[in-house]
Amino acid sequence: MKHFLRISSVILLMAVCVSISTSAEELKSKADSVPQFTPDQLEFFEKSIRPLLAEHCYKCHSGQAKRLEGGLRLDARSLIMKGGDSGPSADTKKPHDSLLLEAVRYESFEMPPDTRLKKEQIDLLTRWVEMGLPWPDEKPPAEREAAETFDLKHRRDTHWVWQPLKDVTPPAVKNKNWSAHPVDQFILAKLEANKLQPAQPADKRTIIRRLYFDLIGLPPTPAQIHSYLNDQSPNATEKVVDQLLAAPQFGERWGRHWLDLMRYAESRGHEFDNDAPNAFQYRDYVIRALNADLPYDQFVTEHIAGDLLKQPRLNPEKQFNESVLATAFWYLGEWVHSPVDIRKDETDRFDNAIDVMTKSFLGMTVSCARCHDHKFDAISTKDYYALYGYLQSSNYHQVRFESMPHNQNIVQRAEQLHQRQQSLLKAKLKAAFQHEVKNFSRYYQSASQLVQSGKATDLEQRLHAQAAEQQLNPGILKRWVQLLQNNQAAEKELKAAILLEKNTQASLASPSPFAPASPESPNRTIVNYGNCPPEDFITDGFTFGLAPRPRGTLLFNPADQQLPLTVQLEGAAVRDPLWNDLQDVKSPQMNQKNQLRSYPRAGRTLRTPTFEVQGSIAYRVKGSCWVYACVDSHRLLFGPLHGSTLKKVTADKSGKPLWVFHDLSRYKGHRVHLEFTPIDKGPLEVYQVKHATQFPEPDLTSVSLKSPKVQKAFTDAFNDYFDSPDKPASQTVSLINWTLAHPDLFSEPDSPERLALKKEIEDYQAQRAKLKQAIQTESQTAMAIMDGSAENDHVLIRGSHQNQGPVVERRFLEALNGVTPENTSGSGRLALAREINDPANPLTHRVIVNRIWAHLFGRGIVPSVDNFGVLGERPSHSELLDYLAIKFLNEGRSLKQMIKSLVLTQTYQQASQTALNVSEIDPDNIYLHKMPLKRLEGEAIRDALLSISGRLDTTMYGSSIPVHLTKFMDGRGKPPVNGPLDGKGRRSIYIQVRRNFLSPMMLAYDTPSPFSTMGRRNVSNVPAQALIMMNDPFVLQQAQLWGERVAKDSNLQTTDDKIRWMYEAALSRQPTPDELAAAKQFVLERTEQNSDSPDPATTWAELGHVIFNLKEFIYVF
Repeated sequence: MKHFLRISSVILLMAVCVSISTSAEELKSKADSVPQFTPDQLEFFEKSIRPLLAEHCYKCHSGQAKRLEGGLRLDARSLIMKGGDSGPSADTKKPHDSLLLEAVRYESFEMPPDTRLKKEQIDLLTRWVEMGLPWPDEKPPAEREAAETFDLKHRRDTHWVWQPLKDVTPPAVKNKNWSAHPVDQFILAKLEANKLQPAQPADKRTIIRRLYFDLIGLPPTPAQIHSYLNDQSPNATEKVVDQLLAAPQFGERWGRHWLDLMRYAESRGHEFDNDAPNAFQYRDYVIRALNADLPYDQFVTEHIAGDLLKQPRLNPEKQFNESVLATAFWYLGEWVHSPVDIRKDETDRFDNAIDVMTKSFLGMTVSCARCHDHKFDAISTKDYYALYGYLQSSNYHQVRFESMPHNQNIVQRAEQLHQRQQSLLKAKLKAAFQHEVKNFSRYYQSASQLVQSGKATDLEQRLHAQAAEQQLNPGILKRWVQLLQNNQAAEKELKAAILLEKNTQASLASPSPFAPASPESPNRTIVNYGNCPPEDFITDGFTFGLAPRPRGTLLFNPADQQLPLTVQLEGAAVRDPLWNDLQDVKSPQMNQKNQLRSYPRAGRTLRTPTFEVQGSIAYRVKGSCWVYACVDSHRLLFGPLHGSTLKKVTADKSGKPLWVFHDLSRYKGHRVHLEFTPIDKGPLEVYQVKHATQFPEPDLTSVSLKSPKVQKAFTDAFNDYFDSPDKPASQTVSLINWTLAHPDLFSEPDSPERLALKKEIEDYQAQRAKLKQAIQTESQTAMAIMDGSAENDHVLIRGSHQNQGPVVERRFLEALNGVTPENTSGSGRLALAREINDPANPLTHRVIVNRIWAHLFGRGIVPSVDNFGVLGERPSHSELLDYLAIKFLNEGRSLKQMIKSLVLTQTYQQASQTALNVSEIDPDNIYLHKMPLKRLEGEAIRDALLSISGRLDTTMYGSSIPVHLTKFMDGRGKPPVNGPLDGKGRRSIYIQVRRNFLSPMMLAYDTPSPFSTMGRRNVSNVPAQALIMMNDPFVLQQAQLWGERVAKDSNLQTTDDKIRWMYEAALSRQPTPDELAAAKQFVLERTEQNSDSPDPATTWAELGHVIFNLKEFIYVF
């Protein structure tokens, strides 16, 4: 093996020299130039360092200090480098020896003197000094100068990005023969203005390799190359472009670009790297959406508010809800399990979500306004915290996206059936019972007299005589007698419902058993499902139907054999047994140390509005359930720290409602909502949630059932229930329920009216059973957002959650005429999506066309693709940017159409080589006098290895393949499953992304760590990359497979055939004569040296490994 590597290295060096000589200037390092601070570094300073210095240092060490301590100012980079009485405060050559860092570490001076900085704050300062102290190019503030005012209008009016799109026409050019394409005219005009000329057209081999890697991220096969070379038609290139845009691999390639923006990962990071359950569903959504060429405005809308669309987009094949899947992006960030400071953790999560949303869609660093008004851009702190409200008004859940559209139809039909049957059943019930209800008192008194006489011998005779005398039905009277003889509980139940009021008038009463603990601690209702507005009824799924069941609602009760109906005694959110059989499709789990995942929740949960905790909470429920108090939107519950937020409620054996206390006093002042989830298939009713500490039992006053007042109360209750259009009084429903439980006391079972009622009930049961059979009970789930109650948040002074300022209503950025959502219920995210997509918004469409341009040309028209603000870089071709944005809008916001238009330009099809003197005029190729050289990303390199070796598995979608763990990948949260070395041959986009266990190969080739938006990857050139291509077991494995493939290919008869085919497969070109001769010599020597191994694949594998190590293999010219 050592000998093989030595020989390979020799051939490698020779081959590199031969194959890359013409583009050596492209690989020249810029290390000798003085590094400039990048927009990302400046953003890091603004978000993390300036606020820290302002809060902890400026009081004594700035131009604003009343007394400057130690002659040191820390409010300008030049002043920090100059230092104070003790000398320079920072040393960029030896950053860890910097006086500033020694002071905050309490190693020399102890600064700040009152309170030591936290470790994470010291780490931020250390990282900043290591970077070289990034600081914007601004003059040091004068001593004691007045604080700078935030003039939003001035900032908006003076920076280019806030200005409306200009409908520009392509400029006139001198060389009218080069191209008629409008984009080319913009480029050529700039070139001519700078006395430059475009490069020569690239050859067809270069173009097809460029197109394949740019559009689908895979190399063209020799057969695909020759098909293109042989096509002499004028639209040959366009045909290839159309084929690639229609290929399913397009979504995989461009989906990976989009996932960089969304900080996509399948674990939460932090200590245990817990799973982000079903994150892969979002990845698959992105691939499908891009392949379908979903209009960009729809794509954006689905991300911001896909759960709120009245007509969500359905998957054309499987008819599941696609739109809701996009909303997972809100929750793809890092999560901390059981944070000590739970509100601080929420602000960090919100900050990350806002940062990703505003950078990705708007190209603005809105999060820089977390602690203060943006230092440079027209973005205020109020703008930033206005966006908090959208997240405060929403919450995370696992959505049953597969079954949603189908079951939405079922639940609507079930609700229509329920409403229709209410009136039909009531009419049948009234007809069956009304005749005998008016005789209630006579039946009761007669039966009591017969029972109390104690003579059983002639009871039957006396019963008939009494019935005849009172004009009562003897069969019904007999059943009254049997009731009083055998069921004292039933009589007590009836008595308990009839009380005597102080005015001596009898009524059917159900007084509230709830009372204030004390005048100083009043009870406050958070939600009463018996009388709540529609916006307070918030559910995940259909388990609780479409609305609470009001008091008096007739419900189906299969446990009762006589009459399977019951009346809702109190208005409540009621679990509908129709949905008891829901099942989740299990997805693979690696690390899921989350107590909330221990019981099924998706599609089964009732959520209260959000409220501020005052102390203990009490809720009235009937049935068994889990109750989770979601404090400050925290959901990664692990360990005892916040264990009190989760409570298990067990149903009372009597079947009666319970008041349950939940002590949340430690969270006083925090925002909370409660989530009720039924246990197993048991019933559950949730009535009320209150702030409270105690509830005494009521004192009930007995009354004689023989009283004539009782007869009137009974009759009034009956008429009230069946005839009043209003919701029945609470005094009514308990008696009606008692009546339904004893139907034979008020009618004959075989009477025409009872038989008609029985048929109506049977029809209702049959229709319900049919609906139940139609329910799609099994469904995959995915992370998503859902609306909660409408909430706004406070401005946090200096970004501190412990220092709340005024409440700011949720709205879009003021510089873009953001307004408060008109609809006061819900989050308002749909209105936010409309404002982001508004054609009059100059940011959104500039940003996306610039991203497309950057991926195709290696550099954006605005190079800082995630930052169009003052600290970002200026556009090189501002008119072209506006032209593309308007073209994009006018052509239906089609990403594919924009890509096609750009790759068919002469600018894109230029060669990547040009005269050296031209490169000296435009060294950074800002004006695109040639096509830039592009290094492939780690994913494209890995996928190319699989494709060339023949191992590539083109299966799309599904659960991710576990990442392969090397022996050096260890630590807490290590996945229990070690993925295969080759990832089962799947493309890199399908390999699991775990924040704490990222692929070493991907990291070496600059795949970004998924912490925030990364629209422009770093492109490094470091030894680790060469070492991976030389020694990584995966690379060696693919070289071996490629060697076996070459050795077995019967179409490759000669050594020359095999070498030419290998070069063409890997590099899309034929070897030069020198390369062919060197390779043949290598094969000859290695065949002799491998004589002890009869397998010819060994030699071809070694040659394949050499070719993999050519620089040309990982670059696109």
